[in-house]
Amino acid sequence: MTHSVGPDAGPDLAIASDDPPRPPTGVGDGRALGAWLDVMRASHPVWRDPLTGSAHVFRYHDLLHVLSTPEVYGSDFTGVMPPSDPSAPNFAEGVLTMIDPPRHGKLRRLVSQAFTPRVITALEPRIIQLTKELLDTVADQDEFDLVAVMAHPLPVIVIAEMLGIPAEDRELFRAWGEALLSTNYELETGEVPDNSALPPDVVAQLTEMRDYLLRHVDLHRRDPRDNLTSRLAFAEVDGDRLTDQEIVSFLNFLLLAGHLTTSLLMGNSLLCFAEAPEAEAAARANRALIPGAIEEVLRFKPPVVMQARLTVVDTVLAGVELPARTPVMGWPMSGNRDERQYRSPSTFDITRNPNPHLTFGHGIHFCIGAPLGRMEARSVLNELFDRYRSIEIGEPRYYDRSPDVFGVKALPVTVKHS
Repeated sequence: MTHSVGPDAGPDLAIASDDPPRPPTGVGDGRALGAWLDVMRASHPVWRDPLTGSAHVFRYHDLLHVLSTPEVYGSDFTGVMPPSDPSAPNFAEGVLTMIDPPRHGKLRRLVSQAFTPRVITALEPRIIQLTKELLDTVADQDEFDLVAVMAHPLPVIVIAEMLGIPAEDRELFRAWGEALLSTNYELETGEVPDNSALPPDVVAQLTEMRDYLLRHVDLHRRDPRDNLTSRLAFAEVDGDRLTDQEIVSFLNFLLLAGHLTTSLLMGNSLLCFAEAPEAEAAARANRALIPGAIEEVLRFKPPVVMQARLTVVDTVLAGVELPARTPVMGWPMSGNRDERQYRSPSTFDITRNPNPHLTFGHGIHFCIGAPLGRMEARSVLNELFDRYRSIEIGEPRYYDRSPDVFGVKALPVTVKHS
């Protein structure tokens, strides 16, 4: 169940070791970026970019150290980012991925009360039902866009139902999500985001989303329901509760980042199986291989290719001096392919065990929604394999402008029904 495919099958980047190339703009199909990461991992394991001032980390154990040491590599960028556009809402307050200890620990404990394993496990029957209902909409079709039919709507519906968002309002978050993603489209790879002057249409979309979520939180404070929003509204640690703005920021993060990562995981799974048909055949024949296959997709074609940190103190990493307040860009897409950590890292192997990939992060910022994303991907693969004896993919359309996500926004498929 192995196959040698993937981003490192891309163009050659033979360069002098003292003259590293610029990173590609955007991720696209991952080939150019994968080739660049291969070169940098071999010759410049930690590289200070003279253009942006950021440090890039390419090897597994260096990245693991960065993610495991929040007292040295923090997540709060507010001190180095330009002031946000005063006319636009600020969604940074309450976003766990941008908060350092000790405040992070308290917020994480508050949020975790509403995101327990029991809550996630209880969602599985509904996720399976939704998966069936979405594919029922194309039951009489042999060709359709898997993203439009399944990979986009399923995670949006699941999270919206968890939060108590009315069904008629779900599509609002698609437009809002595109607006939020667009704020990073013009960045150099590794550049700190500058939201000091956003386009008026983006400000309008973000303001509309903020106001909607504030009304939603207020409703659930006044009239509690059995959903995640109410649990967040009344969660308490040491006598403290989340503020409305903290809840809004977390809901925004769940609705946008949460749905996108899971959507990309589903599409990337089909891409991997298309490149490794013997792995697909094995997973079809033995469904117990599907959880391991999902982990290998996460390693091999990670939805999130880069994770940012900021040095809190002066430090040295792999012999490179990093002054305090240096942005550090860790590359799971590279660490997951590190020959020092993995045997045959360019091989897609759904039986790989152990598989300690870094796609969901590590340490205090490990992705709180990872179990949900895995469950949704597992449900989708099982239902696809049940319904269709073959799935052929057409020409994918990738997210080609965002610097830190990898995957498809459209994936045409041709299926043969079982």
